[in-house]
Amino acid sequence: MRVHEFTVQSNFDQLELIQISNLASRFVSQIVLSFVDQDNNEHIIDVKSLLGMIFQPIRSGTHLRLSTRGKDELEALEAMLDRFCKIAN
Repeated sequence: MRVHEFTVQSNFDQLELIQISNLASRFVSQIVLSFVDQDNNEHIIDVKSLLGMIFQPIRSGTHLRLSTRGKDELEALEAMLDRFCKIAN
C-alpha cells in the first residue's frame, strides 16, 4: 500500500473531479481518498467512483490522504498526485 497526504490549495469543480476519476479507472489498484470535513465528518471515497467523487466537494484547505493498493499502486499514486497538482495550480 502507498499513501500520500497533502493539502488542497484550491476548490475542485465537478469537471476536475470527473477527470481524476477517469484517470483512476485506468489502474488495476484500489485508489481511495479520505478526508475530514469542516464539521469533523470523515469521508472515504473510491476515486474510481464517478458519483462518489462528484458528490463529495473538495474545498481549498482540505487535508487529503490518498491511498493506493494493488499491482500498479506506485504508478497509480504518482499519476493521481500529478493530476491533483496540475489541477491545484
